[in-house]
Amino acid sequence: MIDSFEMQKRYFTSQLKQFRTKTELNRARIKDCEYYLEMMEEAGSPAEFKKRIQQTGNMVSTAKAESYDRYENRAFIYEKLEQERKAEEDRLRLGIIESSETHAELSQKLEDFEQNTKISFNENKAINAMGSIINALFHLNTDAVGSADEERSLMKFQAYWKLMNEADADISWEKIMTYKPYRDRIIFTDEQMAVLEKSFMEVSDGLHS
Repeated sequence: MIDSFEMQKRYFTSQLKQFRTKTELNRARIKDCEYYLEMMEEAGSPAEFKKRIQQTGNMVSTAKAESYDRYENRAFIYEKLEQERKAEEDRLRLGIIESSETHAELSQKLEDFEQNTKISFNENKAINAMGSIINALFHLNTDAVGSADEERSLMKFQAYWKLMNEADADISWEKIMTYKPYRDRIIFTDEQMAVLEKSFMEVSDGLHS
Protein backbone atom coordinates (compact mmCIF):
# COMPACT_ATOMS: atom_id res chain seq x y z
CA MET A 1 0.00 0.00 0.00
CA ILE A 2 1.04 3.56 -0.61
CA ASP A 3 1.54 5.34 2.70
CA SER A 4 0.02 8.73 3.46
CA PHE A 5 3.36 10.50 3.02
CA GLU A 6 3.72 9.16 -0.51
CA MET A 7 0.09 10.04 -1.25
CA GLN A 8 0.75 13.61 -0.16
CA LYS A 9 3.70 13.80 -2.52
CA ARG A 10 1.55 12.54 -5.36
CA TYR A 11 -1.15 15.06 -4.47
CA PHE A 12 1.22 18.04 -4.61
CA THR A 13 2.85 16.70 -7.78
CA SER A 14 -0.56 16.32 -9.44
CA GLN A 15 -1.63 19.79 -8.34
CA LEU A 16 1.60 21.30 -9.62
CA LYS A 17 1.16 19.64 -13.00
CA GLN A 18 -2.38 20.95 -13.26
CA PHE A 19 -1.45 24.49 -12.21
CA ARG A 20 1.41 24.59 -14.72
CA THR A 21 -1.03 24.14 -17.60
CA LYS A 22 -2.01 27.77 -16.95
CA THR A 23 1.04 29.24 -15.31
CA GLU A 24 -0.10 32.85 -15.63
CA LEU A 25 -3.25 32.14 -13.58
CA ASN A 26 -1.65 30.05 -10.84
CA ARG A 27 1.61 31.74 -9.90
CA ALA A 28 1.08 31.68 -6.13
CA ARG A 29 -0.25 28.11 -6.08
CA ILE A 30 2.64 26.84 -8.20
CA LYS A 31 5.11 28.43 -5.82
CA ASP A 32 3.24 26.92 -2.86
CA CYS A 33 3.25 23.40 -4.32
CA GLU A 34 6.96 23.65 -5.08
CA TYR A 35 7.54 24.82 -1.51
CA TYR A 36 5.81 21.79 0.02
CA LEU A 37 7.36 19.28 -2.36
CA GLU A 38 10.78 20.65 -1.44
CA MET A 39 9.84 20.48 2.24
CA MET A 40 8.80 16.84 1.88
CA GLU A 41 12.10 15.96 0.21
CA GLU A 42 14.03 17.65 3.01
CA ALA A 43 11.85 16.15 5.74
CA GLY A 44 12.25 12.59 4.51
CA SER A 45 9.59 11.16 6.84
CA PRO A 46 5.91 11.74 7.69
CA ALA A 47 6.75 12.68 11.28
CA GLU A 48 9.32 15.30 10.29
CA PHE A 49 7.04 16.69 7.58
CA LYS A 50 4.19 17.00 10.08
CA LYS A 51 6.51 18.79 12.49
CA ARG A 52 7.56 21.28 9.82
CA ILE A 53 3.95 21.85 8.77
CA GLN A 54 3.03 22.75 12.34
CA GLN A 55 6.02 25.06 12.64
CA THR A 56 5.16 26.91 9.43
CA GLY A 57 1.48 27.60 10.14
CA ASN A 58 -0.39 24.41 9.32
CA MET A 59 -0.33 25.10 5.56
CA VAL A 60 -1.87 28.54 5.80
CA SER A 61 0.30 29.37 2.79
CA THR A 62 -1.89 27.09 0.64
CA ALA A 63 -5.07 28.94 1.60
CA LYS A 64 -3.28 32.24 1.03
CA ALA A 65 -1.99 31.13 -2.37
CA GLU A 66 -5.44 30.09 -3.56
CA SER A 67 -6.98 33.40 -2.49
CA TYR A 68 -4.05 35.41 -3.81
CA ASP A 69 -4.27 33.92 -7.30
CA ARG A 70 -8.02 34.50 -7.41
CA TYR A 71 -7.88 38.18 -6.49
CA GLU A 72 -4.69 38.92 -8.43
CA ASN A 73 -6.23 37.49 -11.59
CA ARG A 74 -9.43 39.43 -11.05
CA ALA A 75 -7.54 42.67 -10.41
CA PHE A 76 -5.67 42.11 -13.68
CA ILE A 77 -8.95 41.75 -15.58
CA TYR A 78 -10.43 44.87 -13.98
CA GLU A 79 -7.28 46.80 -14.87
CA LYS A 80 -7.60 45.70 -18.49
CA LEU A 81 -11.24 46.81 -18.45
CA GLU A 82 -10.07 50.07 -16.84
CA GLN A 83 -12.42 49.52 -13.90
CA GLU A 84 -9.94 51.14 -11.58
CA ARG A 85 -11.97 51.10 -8.39
CA LYS A 86 -12.73 47.39 -8.59
CA ALA A 87 -9.06 46.69 -9.28
CA GLU A 88 -8.18 48.82 -6.27
CA GLU A 89 -10.54 46.82 -4.07
CA ASP A 90 -8.92 43.53 -5.09
CA ARG A 91 -5.46 44.98 -4.47
CA LEU A 92 -6.60 45.77 -0.94
CA ARG A 93 -7.64 42.13 -0.57
CA LEU A 94 -4.19 41.06 -1.73
CA GLY A 95 -2.65 43.17 1.02
CA ILE A 96 -4.86 41.48 3.59
CA ILE A 97 -3.87 38.04 2.34
CA GLU A 98 -0.16 38.87 2.47
CA SER A 99 -0.41 40.20 6.03
CA SER A 100 -2.31 37.21 7.46
CA GLU A 101 -0.29 34.62 9.36
CA THR A 102 -2.93 32.05 10.38
CA HIS A 103 -6.05 30.49 8.87
CA ALA A 104 -8.22 32.23 11.45
CA GLU A 105 -6.61 35.61 10.81
CA LEU A 106 -6.98 35.23 7.04
CA SER A 107 -10.62 34.29 7.31
CA GLN A 108 -11.49 37.01 9.84
CA LYS A 109 -9.67 39.79 8.03
CA LEU A 110 -11.29 38.97 4.69
CA GLU A 111 -14.71 38.67 6.33
CA ASP A 112 -14.29 42.04 8.04
CA PHE A 113 -13.18 43.62 4.78
CA GLU A 114 -16.17 42.26 2.85
CA GLN A 115 -18.56 43.57 5.48
CA ASN A 116 -17.09 47.07 5.35
CA THR A 117 -15.98 47.69 1.78
CA LYS A 118 -18.33 49.53 -0.58
CA ILE A 119 -15.95 50.12 -3.46
CA SER A 120 -17.45 47.62 -5.93
CA PHE A 121 -20.96 48.31 -4.67
CA ASN A 122 -20.56 52.02 -5.36
CA GLU A 123 -18.91 51.35 -8.71
CA ASN A 124 -21.88 49.25 -9.81
CA LYS A 125 -24.31 51.80 -8.40
CA ALA A 126 -22.66 54.58 -10.39
CA ILE A 127 -22.48 52.55 -13.60
CA ASN A 128 -26.16 51.62 -13.33
CA ALA A 129 -27.15 55.24 -12.70
CA MET A 130 -25.24 56.46 -15.74
CA GLY A 131 -27.71 55.17 -18.29
CA SER A 132 -30.64 56.89 -16.58
CA ILE A 133 -28.71 60.16 -16.30
CA ILE A 134 -27.91 60.23 -20.01
CA ASN A 135 -31.46 59.18 -20.87
CA ALA A 136 -32.85 62.05 -18.82
CA LEU A 137 -30.48 64.53 -20.49
CA PHE A 138 -31.53 63.28 -23.91
CA HIS A 139 -35.21 63.81 -23.12
CA LEU A 140 -34.53 67.25 -21.70
CA ASN A 141 -33.30 68.13 -25.19
CA THR A 142 -36.51 66.92 -26.82
CA ASP A 143 -39.24 67.69 -24.27
CA ALA A 144 -41.33 70.78 -24.84
CA VAL A 145 -40.21 73.68 -22.67
CA GLY A 146 -42.41 74.01 -19.60
CA SER A 147 -44.19 70.71 -20.25
CA ALA A 148 -44.97 67.97 -17.77
CA ASP A 149 -42.57 65.74 -19.72
CA GLU A 150 -39.76 68.20 -19.15
CA GLU A 151 -40.53 68.33 -15.45
CA ARG A 152 -40.46 64.53 -15.22
CA SER A 153 -37.16 64.36 -17.08
CA LEU A 154 -35.66 66.97 -14.78
CA MET A 155 -36.81 65.10 -11.68
CA LYS A 156 -35.37 61.88 -13.11
CA PHE A 157 -32.04 63.56 -13.78
CA GLN A 158 -31.86 65.04 -10.29
CA ALA A 159 -32.73 61.72 -8.62
CA TYR A 160 -30.11 59.74 -10.53
CA TRP A 161 -27.50 62.47 -10.31
CA LYS A 162 -27.92 62.35 -6.54
CA LEU A 163 -27.35 58.58 -6.63
CA MET A 164 -24.30 59.10 -8.80
CA ASN A 165 -22.78 61.60 -6.37
CA GLU A 166 -23.39 59.22 -3.47
CA ALA A 167 -21.56 56.49 -5.37
CA ASP A 168 -18.76 58.59 -6.83
CA ALA A 169 -17.78 61.76 -4.99
CA ASP A 170 -15.42 62.71 -7.84
CA ILE A 171 -18.03 62.60 -10.57
CA SER A 172 -17.95 65.35 -13.17
CA TRP A 173 -18.76 65.72 -16.84
CA GLU A 174 -15.10 65.22 -17.64
CA LYS A 175 -15.10 61.92 -15.76
CA ILE A 176 -18.27 60.82 -17.54
CA MET A 177 -16.45 61.37 -20.82
CA THR A 178 -13.11 59.82 -19.89
CA TYR A 179 -13.73 57.06 -17.31
CA LYS A 180 -14.11 53.94 -19.44
CA PRO A 181 -16.71 52.10 -17.28
CA TYR A 182 -18.97 55.15 -17.64
CA ARG A 183 -18.20 56.04 -21.24
CA ASP A 184 -18.78 52.46 -22.38
CA ARG A 185 -22.37 52.66 -21.10
CA ILE A 186 -23.15 55.61 -23.36
CA ILE A 187 -24.14 55.07 -27.00
CA PHE A 188 -23.70 58.69 -28.12
CA THR A 189 -20.66 59.99 -29.98
CA ASP A 190 -18.48 62.74 -28.53
CA GLU A 191 -20.15 65.21 -30.88
CA GLN A 192 -23.60 64.18 -29.66
CA MET A 193 -22.41 64.29 -26.07
CA ALA A 194 -21.38 67.92 -26.58
CA VAL A 195 -25.07 68.71 -27.13
CA LEU A 196 -26.06 66.86 -23.96
CA GLU A 197 -23.31 68.64 -22.05
CA LYS A 198 -25.12 71.95 -22.50
CA SER A 199 -28.25 70.52 -20.89
CA PHE A 200 -26.15 68.93 -18.16
CA MET A 201 -24.57 72.26 -17.25
CA GLU A 202 -27.99 73.89 -17.05
CA VAL A 203 -29.74 71.26 -14.93
CA SER A 204 -26.78 70.54 -12.67
CA ASP A 205 -26.40 74.19 -11.76
CA GLY A 206 -26.56 74.34 -7.98
CA LEU A 207 -25.96 70.60 -7.71
CA HIS A 208 -22.59 68.97 -7.07
CA SER A 209 -21.02 68.39 -10.48
